[in-house]
Amino acid sequence: MATDLLTAGKRESFLLELLTFAGWRLQLLQRGNPTTIRATRGSVVLVVTETTFPRAAGVVFARAMRSSRAG
Repeated sequence: MATDLLTAGKRESFLLELLTFAGWRLQLLQRGNPTTIRATRGSVVLVVTETTFPRAAGVVFARAMRSSRAG
């Protein structure tokens, strides 16, 4: 079950907060080992699966910042 990170009410990652302020919609699809985060903005959809939550947050942030089609 996906969790919308904005409505979860927890401040878990500053990088993910920055993405939400930039207009990205974030969902936590799976937490634990592994962690999966989905980020969407416009026609861009990023799905990142990493071994830990901080690593997944960092990778999705980096990919979002490199995305040229978002906007």
